Amino acid sequence: MEGARRGAAADQREARLLASLDQSAFTRKHSWLYAAITLTHLTDGFDLLMIGVVLPGIIAAFKLTPPEAGFVASSAFLGMALGVVTITYFADKFGRKKALLLCVTLYGVLSLLAAMAWSYQSIAIMRFLQGVGIGAEMPLALTYLMEFVPVRRRGMLSATTISIWQLSGLFAALAAIVIVPAFTWRGMFVLGAIPGLMIAVVLLFIPESIRYLAQHGRIEEAEAIVRRFSSIDPDAVPLPATAAGDHARIRIVDILRGRYLRFTLGAWIMSVAWSMAFFGMSVWLPSLLLRSGFTLVHSFAYTAAITAAGAAGVFMSGIFMDWLGRRTATALGFFIGGFSMIAWGYSSTSTAILIFGLLTAFAGTGGVAGCLFTYICEIYPTELRATGSGLSIAWQRLGGIVAPILLGLLIGAKGSAFSSFVLLGSLMLIGGVVAAVLTCETRGRTLEQITSDLTA
Repeated sequence: MEGARRGAAADQREARLLASLDQSAFTRKHSWLYAAITLTHLTDGFDLLMIGVVLPGIIAAFKLTPPEAGFVASSAFLGMALGVVTITYFADKFGRKKALLLCVTLYGVLSLLAAMAWSYQSIAIMRFLQGVGIGAEMPLALTYLMEFVPVRRRGMLSATTISIWQLSGLFAALAAIVIVPAFTWRGMFVLGAIPGLMIAVVLLFIPESIRYLAQHGRIEEAEAIVRRFSSIDPDAVPLPATAAGDHARIRIVDILRGRYLRFTLGAWIMSVAWSMAFFGMSVWLPSLLLRSGFTLVHSFAYTAAITAAGAAGVFMSGIFMDWLGRRTATALGFFIGGFSMIAWGYSSTSTAILIFGLLTAFAGTGGVAGCLFTYICEIYPTELRATGSGLSIAWQRLGGIVAPILLGLLIGAKGSAFSSFVLLGSLMLIGGVVAAVLTCETRGRTLEQITSDLTA
């Protein structure tokens, strides 16, 4: 009886700590933490998305065929698929901070080694190993951020930090205009390594996730961090209706049955549809523009503009998903993006190519990203949040593997750009249908309330 009372008291203490964090104002401590995670996203995105601007140089240096070029582009995604299902599991077992630090250090070091590649095989191997770290960073960083920030800010903060990740593609395109002519594609890999290794030092000083600490019985450590971050005294917070220890503990297999099955399948299908469109365009857009008659510098400039539109779309998705809800905002983004991508394929003038490219990136690959990544990290319980979101994002990595290779084969077979755009646009439309029927609404709910609903 005494043990039961102690257990109930611990659950109530944990619930008050989390409620204090959820109801807090966005404090200065939050802003420093947000800045660290956002800069981490920036380095991750730069190292991944610069492949589009370095690929023409790699093709020329090693005399690659289109299928070989597609494999080099996809090699990072193969590594990402491995990293996203292994390092995220590590994060649920041993801590978010340790896993995040491992990711950033890994892809920073491998970027330096990729700059020294001497053959087709070596650059593919370096990108594969780099991808292991890149792949797990996104779900880990978002998991970490969502477990700290106030509920009412969760959608916006998640979307804005993802927008910085997409904006890194713009930075890569702009940097390539200067770096590639002066230092070749190798200079881009060196440029990608330095900020990542600097951020790894910064991550040494961030605290461990409060929800992770509470989940593993380290309540005193969690409380000390809450009192530093929250503007609300945990002792003054009323006990929430859904206490932190009230929900049933679930295993990884449970996300594939019961009420979770529908939403897990929806997250996986949407992940494949979005990632094929996004990564297919990220990798091949500069090359497709070159084939259409644009100069190298002009192709980089168009890619930069379209990438900037995508980042703006992610940023605005934070407003839309808090206004319309996750489900509606995601479905609309998929539908608008799909139709505009097909129209993009029909375009023949530079003006039309730019307009439909901007719209596709803003509403589709950009707008969907903010909603989708936020939703994926919200629906799983604390003990499986990194692993569950990692498995969903692993399907995005699958799309990242398949899309560049598939488009490479289409280009190698002298297929028209139109066929590539129609394929990817159709996948976006499928994603819109899935978003409408295979998602649950998470807007305005604490992570514990969402878990309680799905495990009831």
